[in-house]
Amino acid sequence: MIKRFFSTITKPSIIVTDKAWDKIIKICDKQNVNKFIFSATSGGCNGYNYKLELLEDTEYDNIYTKNLNKKIKLSILKREKYELLIEPLSEFLLFGTRIDYISEDFLNGVYENKFVFTPNEELASSCGCGISFTPK
Repeated sequence: MIKRFFSTITKPSIIVTDKAWDKIIKICDKQNVNKFIFSATSGGCNGYNYKLELLEDTEYDNIYTKNLNKKIKLSILKREKYELLIEPLSEFLLFGTRIDYISEDFLNGVYENKFVFTPNEELASSCGCGISFTPK
């Protein structure tokens, strides 16, 4: 197996489904903001928890300025005027994660509406609840 230290891959580090984008946009419109931040926090039954939350413009500006001063390029996924910022310190933990949104479907055993996070199986494993993960 050959390990590559430099890459020209231009795919985003995080995959967001259309259903997840639709829900993100609805939440943003309802809250009158246009940004979310996706990060990993320590904890949970598997080591790290996924965290997806609204991001106010002032918080975004602080993160952007702080990382610009450190010469860190931020990963930002965009759909129309909406942005999903990948928290820079969490990005290596979240790489390859797929964000989806499912709606309740009683006939198929889904009893709640929620975001679903699926790690890339080559890079991380997830617990049964799907809220926490462990990098490999």
